[in-house]
Amino acid sequence: MRGKKADWRCAWLLGLAFLAACTTSPFAGQSAWTGLPPAADAQASADPSATPFRDWTLYPAIAVRPMPADLWLLGDVHGDYRRLRDLLNGAGLADNPDTPEHVHWHAGTATLVCTGDLIDKGTDALDVIAYLQALSTQAASAGGEVIVLLGNHEAEFLGDPTLSKVADFVTELANAGESASEVAAGHQAPGAWLRQRPLAARVGPWFMSHAGNSHGLTLAQLDAAIQNTLDSNGFYAAFFLADDSMLETKLANGGWWELAGQGPDDVLTKYAHALGAEHIVQGHQPQSITFNDGTKRSAGSMAELYGRVFLIDVGMSGGVNDSNGALLHVRHDAAGEHATVVPPSGDASLLWEGP
Repeated sequence: MRGKKADWRCAWLLGLAFLAACTTSPFAGQSAWTGLPPAADAQASADPSATPFRDWTLYPAIAVRPMPADLWLLGDVHGDYRRLRDLLNGAGLADNPDTPEHVHWHAGTATLVCTGDLIDKGTDALDVIAYLQALSTQAASAGGEVIVLLGNHEAEFLGDPTLSKVADFVTELANAGESASEVAAGHQAPGAWLRQRPLAARVGPWFMSHAGNSHGLTLAQLDAAIQNTLDSNGFYAAFFLADDSMLETKLANGGWWELAGQGPDDVLTKYAHALGAEHIVQGHQPQSITFNDGTKRSAGSMAELYGRVFLIDVGMSGGVNDSNGALLHVRHDAAGEHATVVPPSGDASLLWEGP
């Protein structure tokens, strides 16, 4: 009897170890920023021998745009097409189409930026992608724009579609008759479109990326690091998948801006200004957290600290189910900037305002 118990316990422990190996980032314990030149610009740090991952002129690593009259920001969708459709319809940005491909843009010259993680957790990522592709075309014809950034889930899928973390999307592709490896390589839709997405955007004074942490790099340095990493290694690289990367950094120990011996407001100001921005916007994590200054963020709600960092992942996917979704709407007028939270009902509430 003792032997059987020991065998059972051994199998159980091995199972836990296997599960941990499957769900942990392959670059856990590494730093995304090791080896980056601390003061190199794009030209100085470029590798002339590397084959370009994509046409960087047509599909830049970082989208840079002037500030529009209306800037809308969307966090992690995670495969929930219905809630995405209802959210944008309720906010007045789009209609409520019968199929994702037939959506119509109603926001004129506004800009909508999604901070990534379209896939996994929900079951309709392909519809989410088709909807945003169609909406982008519609917006462009009206003088507006839809900018979709990559999140860690897209990067992990493009880097290695065999990772267990992206199994939901792989299963969805298989059910649609698509090969995950061919999609990840860009040989089947929507792989080519995903591989062309920017990893960050700066729109006016607002900088957006999936997990926010730029490690104090300038915009030129960050642009160079993204290009060089993709040209050399693709997405399967510590720069994208390590625990402290711009796609994976967690809101732990009070936030990535909590650095020893430095005030969090000072860190955020320094990081934002290095990027030519005033504000940093991130998705990636919707959970409740109490920051070191005592500020509390409830699960499924947006939050801001010091008017510098804005957390916009509200766990809108049914696979997370922290909320039914919300957008951050930024407007600038003679009195200053105003950032309001807009849920599917359309009933906006002020999150922050400043000069």
